[in-house]
Amino acid sequence: AAVWVLSLVVLIFERDLGTSLIFFGLFVIMLYVATERTSWVATGLLMFSVGAVVVASFEPHVHGRVAAWLHPMDYYKVPRPAEIVSDQAAQALFSFGSGGVMGTGLGKGHSDLIKFAGRSDFILTTVGEELGLAGTMAVFVLFALLVQRGLRAALDARDPFGKLLATGLASALALQVFVVCGGVMGLIPLTGKALPFLASGGSSQVATWVLIALLIKISDAARRPDPEPAPDEDDQATQLIRH
Repeated sequence: AAVWVLSLVVLIFERDLGTSLIFFGLFVIMLYVATERTSWVATGLLMFSVGAVVVASFEPHVHGRVAAWLHPMDYYKVPRPAEIVSDQAAQALFSFGSGGVMGTGLGKGHSDLIKFAGRSDFILTTVGEELGLAGTMAVFVLFALLVQRGLRAALDARDPFGKLLATGLASALALQVFVVCGGVMGLIPLTGKALPFLASGGSSQVATWVLIALLIKISDAARRPDPEPAPDEDDQATQLIRH
């Protein structure tokens, strides 16, 4: 309950749906991994859904993002609804649609139409427009392989802390990719987070590379051979007698 309240505080005062979702979602995942109780997942989803609906009903910024998610093309209506203040969601759909299956080609997209967001979460629309559905799926496969290797490192880790740490790092990466790509593609409301390895955010890139470094260290420690046990005193005495 305390973590739920804290995530709602982030959502209300920072108006950051992505950070709130990642923070609370990661907490629920870690709680499930540590306890193996599925009820925590159901309870967490219910609590976050209730909190998000309540906040969206009175917080104008969150309400506007939900409205743009449900009705992205209303931006072009005359008169335009007051809660629709950006055409980014509609421009993202136009980008994916114009890219088709194979894309328009590198450098032949129109990401400048999405303005500043094209360098952060909406960088995925550039991939979808210039590389098409094939390129977008390739990016998703690479992210999935990275998360899979992180979870594999968690399974191979020998100590409980290493297992939980690797699981948390891989889950954080998966959640960030989900909230960013889901928002850009219209699956969930826009979140405004930076897409790992593709967006130009400086602090986000540094944090992502630190995450990868920790996963590599955990995987390396898990794959090292067990040290040979030290000989006891009787074995040492026997060897001395033989010599």
